[in-house]
Amino acid sequence: MKNRISLTIILFLALSAAGPFLFSQEKSMTYPNIQFQYIKNTEGQRILKTKLTYSAGEKDVPLSGKPVTFTCTSGNVEVLGTVNTDDAGVAKIELSKDSNIATDASGMWSFIADFSGGDTLAPANSDLSVMDVSLEATYTEIDSVKTITVKAFTTSNGKEVPVSGETVIVGVPRMFAFYKVGDITLDENGSGSIEFPSDLPGNNNGEILVTAKFEESPVFGNVEKVSSLKWGVPTEYSMPSSHRALWTKTAPKWMIYTLSILLAGVWGHYLFTIISLIRIRLDAKKQEELDNYGKKA
Repeated sequence: MKNRISLTIILFLALSAAGPFLFSQEKSMTYPNIQFQYIKNTEGQRILKTKLTYSAGEKDVPLSGKPVTFTCTSGNVEVLGTVNTDDAGVAKIELSKDSNIATDASGMWSFIADFSGGDTLAPANSDLSVMDVSLEATYTEIDSVKTITVKAFTTSNGKEVPVSGETVIVGVPRMFAFYKVGDITLDENGSGSIEFPSDLPGNNNGEILVTAKFEESPVFGNVEKVSSLKWGVPTEYSMPSSHRALWTKTAPKWMIYTLSILLAGVWGHYLFTIISLIRIRLDAKKQEELDNYGKKA
């Protein structure tokens, strides 16, 4: 009986001592976040894209050089390849146009992106299911009225099946954002149209990139059709040499004046302090001479 009590006490003490160590080991693990997207671009390239990050406070920090394995699971499980993430934490793999990727009974492709983890990194994975869709766009201009007509369809048993009720976004990519012109809701024939504005600025020749796309569609993923058209207003973006701005070699006058006043105030305080110290020292010497006047034999 005493031996059992002693053994219990020893085990309790051992677990108590190992507890903080195990807890610290668990706390040191980093749990990554993985984003998984399907993209089909204008050239018909099908791309699986992941972004691997971890949270550090309010920031998402990319994980670079980490292997991500892409697998198709809609038919027989097929490993498509393993790609290391780049400096931005992004790993991509392109699906070959010639490959016959199996679909499930509903015509969907299923994919998994898997990161197996590491010594201090926990495993992470994400999955998605998409259906291949063809997106076409035609552009017409009649009596200065510019119109974009889109058509979307899937293929089943070699036949085109129109996509109805889905939304296609039409817009123009800008420097910092995507300018949305409007939405097109596809009819029963899988088509729809929208009038394009005639007052959007383009480049020097009036060229503008017009984009029609499915964006983060739960069925089709990200599919886009981009065309360069002379539908914009010709705009000269070059600045005269005398132009002053934050991004030019010559700063704006208001900034020069403000900085000059601030620097003058700072150096003025330094000069005032030095002069004050010199005056204090001279006054101290004068006071010392007055105090010692007549005391010397």
